[in-house]
Amino acid sequence: MAMIKRPRKIEAYNNEALGKKRLLFTFMAILTLGILGCVEPIDFEVPEPLDQVIIQGMISDQEGPYTVFISRGVSIRPDSALNPPISNASVRLYDDLGNIEDFEEVAPGEYATRGAMRGEVGRSYHVRIELEDGSVLESLPDLLKPVGEIKDIYWEFESGTSVEIFGEVPDDVFNVFVDSDAIPEEENFMRWRMEGTFRIVTNPELFEVDRPWFDLPIPRPRRCSGYVVAPNPSGRGTIVVQERPCECCECWVNVFEDSPNVSDDRLVANGQFRNIQVGTVPVNSVSFFDKYMVSVEQMSLTRTAYDFFRLVEVQRTNANNIFQPPSGEIVGNVVSQDESVRVVGLFWASAVDRRFEFIQREDVPYPVTPPVIFPESCLLQFRNSTTERPPEW
Repeated sequence: MAMIKRPRKIEAYNNEALGKKRLLFTFMAILTLGILGCVEPIDFEVPEPLDQVIIQGMISDQEGPYTVFISRGVSIRPDSALNPPISNASVRLYDDLGNIEDFEEVAPGEYATRGAMRGEVGRSYHVRIELEDGSVLESLPDLLKPVGEIKDIYWEFESGTSVEIFGEVPDDVFNVFVDSDAIPEEENFMRWRMEGTFRIVTNPELFEVDRPWFDLPIPRPRRCSGYVVAPNPSGRGTIVVQERPCECCECWVNVFEDSPNVSDDRLVANGQFRNIQVGTVPVNSVSFFDKYMVSVEQMSLTRTAYDFFRLVEVQRTNANNIFQPPSGEIVGNVVSQDESVRVVGLFWASAVDRRFEFIQREDVPYPVTPPVIFPESCLLQFRNSTTERPPEW
């Protein structure tokens, strides 16, 4: 069962003090705009980064397919695309027993196995990649180590605020924690991956388009809503009527982690990981339109994979702090046979234990207001959304 800790007391704000804060913030904003308006913009050349290939992939003891993503580093310019995919590569998976399986390209830069191999604890795995130009990249073998078992997922409500242009607004969250078994007499390098899922309902039948020189928009319901514009039976104007069931009104939205979350033996006490924070859940009318599913994976790592993800985690955390010293270059375990081809990335092996829990709408310590109406397809309104109901729901 999930454990709910009682929330801390919500801070009360003095109206007069808040008014002074808003007045001061407005004055500073005007002053800043005035200063910026007097500054002549400086144009300078941005140096081109060295071209590099980026590899991301893994194999686990769970049922495949397993995927490898191949992309290329890009110029740091506003008009440049981000990580353009590399297609037409040949990707092959090997284990330490001599078994081999080829990947196939299922999307630009995305390669997947067909199901011939499945990861096993105690076996080592690596990939060999040949690009279209003949460059050969190969990962170092990575051992698939055993993983512990997640014993409990629980959460704690935390009240907070954030500053917006019009003042301070609530910014409440649930902090999510796990307790888990470690592996006796083993180096316990672990990655914790949390995924959130919430349900939402939108109203694509209310979609409208603006008309130039007219005050009122005209109805244009999305086709997936099942609604159409039809003549009004009165003979004057049009109405919106439903012809078939909506196919894009109800969605489940997936929320992924911002950066890797890893742990090592220093957090093990009496053979267990205790009180490991794996993520946060925002508390608002959208995420808690219904209940919120928290899914946590505990993933075993070798020291090489741990160091890679730890460095990624540190760089993401320190990205906005100019006072943090450089944390080192991310390299990984993929090498190139041609010294002129720079590569960064990781192909890693992991055993996985997964557990999920639901945070109920009633767990929020105050009434959750209904969300605003979204006159759009839920598939277009929310990223990483699907109309397919999760099997756990």
